[in-house]
Amino acid sequence: DMQGSAQLAALTACDLLGLDFTKYDFFYIIEASSPIVGGPSAGGVMTIATISALKHLTINKTVFMTGMIYPDGFIGPVGGIPYKLEAAANNGAKIFLIPKGQRVVSVEEKKEIKKGPFVFITTNIKQVDLVEYGKKFNVNVVEVETVNDALKYYTGYVIKKPEIPFNITKYSDLLKKLAIRMKFETMELAKMAENEKAKQFIEDAEKNFKEGNYYTATSKYFTAKIFFRYQYYKDTIENDSELEAEFNAVENELNQLKEFLRNEKLGIESFQLYGAAEERATFAEDYLNSAKTSNNFDDALYYLAFSKERVESAKVWLSLLNTIKEDIPIKEEDIKKRAEFYLTQAQSIYVYAASIHGYGDLLNEAGKSIELSRNQLENGFYAGAAISAIDAITKASISIELIDVKKLSDLDTKIESAKNSAKLAIGEAEKVATPVLAAAYFEFAKTAENKAVQLSYYKLSERIAKLILTVSKSYHGREIVKVSYELPNIQPHPQKPKISQILETPGFEVILAISCILMVLVYKVYKKNR
Repeated sequence: DMQGSAQLAALTACDLLGLDFTKYDFFYIIEASSPIVGGPSAGGVMTIATISALKHLTINKTVFMTGMIYPDGFIGPVGGIPYKLEAAANNGAKIFLIPKGQRVVSVEEKKEIKKGPFVFITTNIKQVDLVEYGKKFNVNVVEVETVNDALKYYTGYVIKKPEIPFNITKYSDLLKKLAIRMKFETMELAKMAENEKAKQFIEDAEKNFKEGNYYTATSKYFTAKIFFRYQYYKDTIENDSELEAEFNAVENELNQLKEFLRNEKLGIESFQLYGAAEERATFAEDYLNSAKTSNNFDDALYYLAFSKERVESAKVWLSLLNTIKEDIPIKEEDIKKRAEFYLTQAQSIYVYAASIHGYGDLLNEAGKSIELSRNQLENGFYAGAAISAIDAITKASISIELIDVKKLSDLDTKIESAKNSAKLAIGEAEKVATPVLAAAYFEFAKTAENKAVQLSYYKLSERIAKLILTVSKSYHGREIVKVSYELPNIQPHPQKPKISQILETPGFEVILAISCILMVLVYKVYKKNR
């Protein structure tokens, strides 16, 4: 866990300073009299040390600190603070920084009482005010909430974030295109099936569409499509052979999509769109495999519906390619290396979060994103692999931040901080590209009702914007060229119509009648000629 804490400290320091983590190598030397050094308590001070090294700052050696580091720069709670305070005092501390909210802690106090040959040990819990306790050692104990608070005590330096305007409405035209296309496809599917859940999601989508929350509307329409598609399958697929035929149809479309994505030509503007499509194509493949291996016919239909609609949603994201008229071409190998790096970091943070019992649901989601990133790397979907790995980093990081959160309303400060950081990152990225994917996730965070989801999507929005910015910096000064990106031309898999479908074909009765008359005439001519 010490190694995980060190990696998180380095990543957090670079995030706070706006630096590209991949451009540095970090080495930490820990000197201690103890034979074993572990735990997350040094995460905060390691982040301070990293920032100081990167900024060439002088550290005040009379300042000591304990506190784990959260990836957003907040300082998290730790145990055993009174004993650490004593150790710091014995080593020359004048100021001892502790996590905010831990001024008063509970400690065990043991007493031994001898009665004859027996020794009775009693344990009492008492409250210790660390500020008052520190006065006994002539140490000023100070609560700090963030790395920036602590950095001021250590170095006198304060990280200042510039004010960069960001207005989500400037992305409305692009996000509206997604919503309009998804809405059209949803309404077409609604003509083929009836489903009450789908109708409810359409109502939510319409509401968000009217309010200008176009990506949220797109997401709601997408969910409605899944239910409509599932219902359509339930109404039309009656046996295993028909199910197998639909498996083949969806798989054929998916393979065409994957082939298109493998021949992509990445650019600063386009790689985020390809990445979004690659993620969805990989999801589609996972659900198709689940459908094929399911022992339950109904579950197989649902997984198949999800797979089919994931293919369609990938095509929706790719439809924005024709809005890009100029771009800076980038090398696929550069995105691959970055994806591999992010995946390594995601795995490291995931292991660290698991070792300190990170928030379970988010940790599970992080694990799924890691697996998704791996699959995309194997398929050669490097933009998608990078985005999925960033998603894993985000979720694993938040799982750490939620460890000591008692109720979700306690997240308000973190959400506001994440929102402002996302605005700043998107504003920076706007200087070099149109970070529409980051803007989409920002809007989704804004409309989310669940606070953990809000926090997650604001942070994901920020990291994707930073990805776009850091990739563009590698191509600074390169020529912008006029481009015309192709859109996928995916042909539906031809299927033999069922007898019931033939019988229901409009005009079939007329065709059948004419055919019968012709057969009778041919038969009469045949008999006459004999």
